Amino acid sequence: MNGYLALFDRLGQLGRQRYRMAEDYFARLGLNHTEARLLTLLTQAGGRATQDALAGQLYIDRSNVGRALKALEARDYVARQKDAKDKRANFVQITAKGSAAAGEIASLKGEMAAAFFNGLEESEAAMIAGLLGRVEPFGANTA
Repeated sequence: MNGYLALFDRLGQLGRQRYRMAEDYFARLGLNHTEARLLTLLTQAGGRATQDALAGQLYIDRSNVGRALKALEARDYVARQKDAKDKRANFVQITAKGSAAAGEIASLKGEMAAAFFNGLEESEAAMIAGLLGRVEPFGANTA
């Protein structure tokens, strides 16, 4: 097996394991993986973003983002508002409750990362992250 294929397969395995781990950890907060990622992205965006922008950043279908946002809105983590200029677009605003949850999510992510990569030194993890940062995301060079 060549190095590219071995790396490709290993990243797939790690991605699935990370997803399952995140589901377990975020369940402690009553959230699923997508909901936790949405709250994190909203925090990184300064608390407000469009639904389409969030879907693009998550690489998931807009309707899946809509379902997750509906669940978050029902629990007062976010508020959605139609764009006055484009009625098809929704703005999403994180609430105080959502911001508090985002802080808890950040703590859990640190705990998860330490457990997930417990066989590596932090410097080794940084080196691997640097190398993987050179990989172009799929579709990045398509116009």
